[in-house]
Amino acid sequence: MAAEATRTSDPAADPVLLPHWLILGSVTLLGRPEHVRAARQFVTRIIGHDHPEADAATLLTSELVTNAVTHSRSRLPGGTIELVVSTNSSGLLISVTDDGSDSKVPTIGASPSGEGGNGLLLVENLADVWGYLHDSARTLVWFRLCTHKTRYGTDAALLPRLPATAMVAGVRHG
Repeated sequence: MAAEATRTSDPAADPVLLPHWLILGSVTLLGRPEHVRAARQFVTRIIGHDHPEADAATLLTSELVTNAVTHSRSRLPGGTIELVVSTNSSGLLISVTDDGSDSKVPTIGASPSGEGGNGLLLVENLADVWGYLHDSARTLVWFRLCTHKTRYGTDAALLPRLPATAMVAGVRHG
């Protein structure tokens, strides 16, 4: 799968050095707007209301699923979206895979009308790191939320394990 990025990340964000993840749950949903709520409910059920990143995880999942049902072939009849929630000792990794599109890759920016287009801006600002994989058949967008006070800095070992072709689109140092 060819990979593209919306911006270059910190050189320390080398996916080859990353730890393993435990999949807490996955679900395949029809690519319809009415299933965005089901995606939010799934994340909340999997990680619980009391998880320190529950609000951010639910909001960012909603944004990514909304993007998938709006901008990908998943919105067409029979289209689907796969949502995967994973964890390790340092946080959560959530990914949304859709049926791809002919030309659109995830980009940050609002629409000229000022309505919409802020989903990835929220991901950029709330997630510790995020990225995507894209080819003509599918697009996978993921984000990582750290549950510890000490955020990533330059420690690549705390980033998600993804294939070598994965692009890290943003690293927030907090």
